[in-house]
Amino acid sequence: MKIKNLIIIFLVLINTVSFSQEKNIALQKPVVTTSEAVGFPPSKITDGNISRTSKWEAANGKAPHIIEIDLKKYYTISEIKVHSGIMDAEKGSDETSQAAGFWSMKNFKMQYWDDANWSDFPKSEIHENRLTTVVFTYKPAVTTFKMRLVCDDGEPISIMEIEALGKEALNMPAPPTIISTIKSPVRPHHPGGQQSAEQAQQAVIAVGNKTVGKTMKYVGYNQGYYFPGSNISAWLEYSNVNSLRVWTSLNSFVPQTAVQIDKNISSIDEFDKRKNELRQSPENNKYIKWSILLPLYDKPDSSSTNAMVFNYALSELKRLSIDVILQTGSTDFENTWENKWKQWQRHYALAYYAAKKGDVAMFAMQNEPNHRNSGPMKLDQWIMGMQIVSDAIHCAVADVNKKYGKNLTPKFVGPVTAGNNPEWWAAVAKNIRTDYHGKTVDKDLLEIFSTHSYNSPAVGYESRIKNIREIIQENHPAKQPVPIVYTEIGRWMNAYLIDKEETMDSPSLFTEWAGIYSNNMKNGGYGMWAFKFANTASGAYPRGIKSGHHFIWQGKRIVEDAYKNLALAKTVTTSSAKSASTLITDGNKSDASAWVADSAVNEKWIEIDLGKTYELGSAVIYTGSASGVYTAPDRVKNFRLQYFSENIWKDIPGSEEKENKYAQVFQIFKQAVSTNKIRFISSDKGSLKVREIKLFAKKGGPSNQSNYNVSGIQRTGQVVRLFAKGFKDERPLLETKASLEDNGLDSYTSYDEKSGNYYMWLVQRGLFDYKLKVDLKDLDIAAGTTITAETVNPSYYGEVTGIINFSADKSFDFILPAQSVVLLTIPKYTLTKTHLAAAETATAVAGKKASTINTEKDLSVQLNAAEPEKNNVSYIWFDMTRVFLNRTKRILLKVNGYTDKTNAPYRLHVYGIPYIQWDQKKLTWNNAPLLDKKEALIKEVGQKAFVAGEIAFSNQPKDHWLDVTDLVKKHQGKVFTFVFVRETRQMGDDEDKGKKVMINTTESNKKPELIYWNSN
Repeated sequence: MKIKNLIIIFLVLINTVSFSQEKNIALQKPVVTTSEAVGFPPSKITDGNISRTSKWEAANGKAPHIIEIDLKKYYTISEIKVHSGIMDAEKGSDETSQAAGFWSMKNFKMQYWDDANWSDFPKSEIHENRLTTVVFTYKPAVTTFKMRLVCDDGEPISIMEIEALGKEALNMPAPPTIISTIKSPVRPHHPGGQQSAEQAQQAVIAVGNKTVGKTMKYVGYNQGYYFPGSNISAWLEYSNVNSLRVWTSLNSFVPQTAVQIDKNISSIDEFDKRKNELRQSPENNKYIKWSILLPLYDKPDSSSTNAMVFNYALSELKRLSIDVILQTGSTDFENTWENKWKQWQRHYALAYYAAKKGDVAMFAMQNEPNHRNSGPMKLDQWIMGMQIVSDAIHCAVADVNKKYGKNLTPKFVGPVTAGNNPEWWAAVAKNIRTDYHGKTVDKDLLEIFSTHSYNSPAVGYESRIKNIREIIQENHPAKQPVPIVYTEIGRWMNAYLIDKEETMDSPSLFTEWAGIYSNNMKNGGYGMWAFKFANTASGAYPRGIKSGHHFIWQGKRIVEDAYKNLALAKTVTTSSAKSASTLITDGNKSDASAWVADSAVNEKWIEIDLGKTYELGSAVIYTGSASGVYTAPDRVKNFRLQYFSENIWKDIPGSEEKENKYAQVFQIFKQAVSTNKIRFISSDKGSLKVREIKLFAKKGGPSNQSNYNVSGIQRTGQVVRLFAKGFKDERPLLETKASLEDNGLDSYTSYDEKSGNYYMWLVQRGLFDYKLKVDLKDLDIAAGTTITAETVNPSYYGEVTGIINFSADKSFDFILPAQSVVLLTIPKYTLTKTHLAAAETATAVAGKKASTINTEKDLSVQLNAAEPEKNNVSYIWFDMTRVFLNRTKRILLKVNGYTDKTNAPYRLHVYGIPYIQWDQKKLTWNNAPLLDKKEALIKEVGQKAFVAGEIAFSNQPKDHWLDVTDLVKKHQGKVFTFVFVRETRQMGDDEDKGKKVMINTTESNKKPELIYWNSN
């Protein structure tokens, strides 16, 4: 007994000594970084102090950020700790409500010097990190004398400390002297990485005739709302995407009551017997109760954040030739034949119906099964489910093909994982040819490999798909690749974006979006589905997500400027006597007109005296900085409204906001309140900013009529549209070389045999212009052809910004502006150009002149919801009777115009209306085609009117063009009308109020035209 105790004590002592030999070997070691902000040197990374007061910070957001630590001796490293962001204990009051990981590094990996190269530490790459401290452990330990961190975040990162636990390696020589190769990520000719908006740079882009790959097969969106009578289809058609990820919950679309559940199924033989019997008669069997299912598909479903009528969505997407990925949701998988039979029937029924009704052939099972909030599912459980569901959907599509003579190719898409998950990817690949019988088959159960990615800039995707492909091939039984897609992708996930100042219109964001497409295409990506089509609402974001590419009404159309503000110019008293309280009700919601509360006061309050009693039904509160509906990191996060009644203050039911995520909060009261005073109260710490509070009468707010229409597109949406136009459908990708290396400059070229066009994708993320020489000598392009450039940048929203005549030397000069995305359309053959002048033009004026014919010289467009007399909408129609569209290859709409007061871009919607003719001598607001009688709004979009695009006017009179080729050719008729209208895009949208756009009429020498090019 004593001997045994002595052995235990001895072992403990050995372990204690062994552990004591391991220490933080990075402590006080020299550090080199790619950049450093003033006052935040690299030495802070190894000073032993884990605090925001002792950190290194990058000087800029130019990835990659590299941190290199010289250990000076050989050490064996068993653990590395990376501390970034801000520790919870050190966060200020205004920093505690951000999503986990908001301040931390998101995407990085650890590497070590292997005496010849930088090699990755095993399992030390992390994406979408949400931790302040990330710990990597190594068994066996790794021996090295240098280590580094490589981060591809596209923002200035910070690191408090990097710790390396280890001990000195025995019997190792002194390490050689290795000069660090770290170089700051510098733009061309800009020492230190400083970019200048004044200094344009030169580059040559040469395109060869060698095919180096394919473009993406799918450029798609994740679904938004989809209801009959809405304009969703019109905007999807305009977007050019060829796929939509549609969300379905099995509990809603195939409830368990609609299939057979039998506890007596206990063998695979019984499973197969029933499966075969069901397949003999898919639509009339004792297993699937179609009488329960079919009525569900015509009813509105709100089981996900993408409310829709399923039958309507399937029919419309089929009509538009947009392929569907049907995303199901169910984690109910167990290793019993009873459960497998239930799940097989449910997935079969949904796949069979979707294939029959909508020609759907792609299906995915359970979104982000590895995510803590989406199940989660265990890996073995998902693989078991893959075997059952893959069989179900393949059988279903095959049975539809057989019964209805279709030729659909079933594709199972998975594992739709969240983040970086090599363990999942490897395991799925290993089991990709093992069916539910446990047998090895000669076909993959999974035809498309899918994952999700957020929070990385363009540079973060330079090799990511390549890395995933290597994992799949290494583990695949036949060592074969599988097409790789991102069924969800975004520059930022909404939890981070909501607290950033940038929006989906910001150049820093939409140029990164363009680069993400570039790099994933370069690496052979099969497809990308942008998250998401529109800013739909969810439980966490009840007023909509910020990451939607289109604005959409959340069930109610709120045009607050049209409602009478009962608080305007009313008397205000506040908890901060020295603050300018009158600014709260002055009608100005700008930053210059904001009330700022005293930070020393615990409870801040604002009291508005209405002067008399009103019955109030709604209110809107603007807090934080004026950057839009969704963007105000300094917004007030917790507040409530009260009303004065019976000599006491009472809370307005339902008006309390907790962890508010929005700069503009529109509240429709659960019940109207009768009062002469309203009070706003917040206990948020620090100094609060309130820009405006508006109050509306019981019936003075929005209509109760449901509205789920798209109301506008953001610049990222225009980037998606242009990329889809040129780079979907697996077109040949041609060798395209730039004369310099700059990871902020992208250039890619495709060829579309169907249209006869080459497409060139040009992206400049830098803050300077590029003077490009584009060399196309190696391509078979006729001299004299006309090239068009469509642009998204701070001044434009995807319109044609240049028409280039291709010279005899088959090259041309092109200015690629700072922070721009450009699609060049280059016809292979010379086309004949023709000009068609507009037949008639007219402006409709609202308000008191709604029944009056406008006699102004110019066409005009403006919006002022508060003063309808200032709402103008303009119409132009063309006589198409002598235009032979069967030979037409390209059509541009051209107008000349300008704004009256500002150089800021004034953006209009342009719609096309085929078939309808009108008389300019008789047109008024009351009889104008498809014009709403109450506001500047075009009706029946998607049924009778179609989206043509957006034009942004400046105060300089000039020509503007839209490429309307597909729109006009698809809706051929004897006449075609274009409508120019400024519609309300979102709540609080009044940025163009008081401004007007003037457009030349048919009476001008710069009259509106259709310019079209015909083949000879």
